[in-house]
This record gives sequence, structure tokens and C-alpha cells, in this order.
Amino acid sequence: MRIYPVFLSHAGCRQRCVFCNQRAAERIKPWKESIEETFHYIQKSNLVYDEIAFYGGTPTSSENLLKDILQPFQTFLKIGKIKGIRISTRPDEINESIIQILVDYGVSTVEIGVESFSDEVLRLSKRDHTEEDVKRAHELLKGRFREVFQLMVGLPGETDRHREETISKTVSLKPWGVRYFPTLVLRGTELQKMYESGTYQPLSMEEALYWSRRAYESFMAAGIAVLQIGLHSSEFLSEELVAGPYCGNFGELVRGVM
Repeated sequence: MRIYPVFLSHAGCRQRCVFCNQRAAERIKPWKESIEETFHYIQKSNLVYDEIAFYGGTPTSSENLLKDILQPFQTFLKIGKIKGIRISTRPDEINESIIQILVDYGVSTVEIGVESFSDEVLRLSKRDHTEEDVKRAHELLKGRFREVFQLMVGLPGETDRHREETISKTVSLKPWGVRYFPTLVLRGTELQKMYESGTYQPLSMEEALYWSRRAYESFMAAGIAVLQIGLHSSEFLSEELVAGPYCGNFGELVRGVM
């Protein structure tokens, strides 16, 4: 698929998770500027995109915000320069009114930040949503959009049982696709303070590879598309990484043993 990615820097976010890097937000342009640049680029381009993909932020936290993001690209949908729109958000910011806007404005894929199916792990990570929120969002999304779960492994308070449950419950709900990320400690995060005080210990590389391989095998066997494993290599990560199981070819290491 030809996808044009757009990062919405914390647009609509009501809180900050312990792993969220504030320095990243400060280095990335405001979301309105990103929208304008994307619009002008696609307007001039001769390419046809399968999707424009909006990542970051919580665009469904406000109906007006969501419409402001989606409205500029409706012309491109009508003339066929883009075939669909992908949006990333939180499970507790999905409701029937939001669903109707997503349908009306041509959204084809919705990615939700599930992260974990343990309410305790979610609480310690300051996610401010629950497993029930995930199930509720899933019921609203399934059959209407390609649904993608974004999952993390190695979050605060997590045990092997929690990791197994996150994998098994994902398989039972069977979203269209998943992204699976080992938790990293980045500068400027609450997780960095927890790590430096000794209250949080990231997974070792061996542990991260073990659980990522286990998840990958389970998802593939269930017919769930695995879109990404681990964060992509970038100069930003090299500068901001404090600790955690990171290497630029993490996904290849996971897939290579299958």
C-alpha cells in the first residue's frame, strides 16, 4: 500500500502517558501546519495514495477537531487522489457520534492504542482507559473499518501473565492488524524518572525478542496482519533513548527466526 503518514503532535490528548516523550512534541511542528503541508503536497503530486495516515494525538477526543483534520482531504477522496484515510486514537475516545463522522468522512482504517489488557498495567502507565474501553471500541469498529491494535510489552507492573493475556485476548478479538512495541525509556518521560529511581526495569533484549516472537507467531496463526514490530530506526531515537530493548532491525530479528 502507498501510505502518506502525517504526525499530529499530541492533538487532542487529555493526559500524558508515562512513556510519552515531551521533547518529541517540542521538536515536531504543530498539527495544523502538518495538515496544511500534507494538503499542498498531495494537491501538487501526481501520485495516488491508498491512505493518508494520521498518527499521534487523540483526534477523536473532539468532533470539531476530528472534522478539522479530515475535512481538507475530502476533495482528494472524491477525485480519487486518495482511496481512504487512516486515523490513530484511544479506545476510550470512540463513540457512536465519532463513528458516524469517521464513516461520513471516508476513514477506512482505525488504529487504537490498546497497549495492554491489564487494568493495573494501564493504570500504572497512566493510560486512563480500561480493558472494557477496548472491548467497547472494538464492538463499535468491527465490520466498519480495518481495525488495528497498537500493543506494548514491558510496561510498568507487567508480569508474564499480563503478557500472555494481552496476546490471547487480542487473538480472541481478532482485529484486522496489530503493531507490537517493546517499551523504551526515553528522555523527558515519567518512565525515565521511574527507571532512574529503580521503580521500573525495562525488558532485556532477550525478553523483548522472546515475547515479540511469541506474539508474532500467535497473531500470524490467527490470521491477524502484523504491521510492525518494534520502532523503526531513526536519528531521534538514538538521541532520546535512555534504556530498553532497542535495535534498528528488531522486527527482522523477530521475523527471521520464524
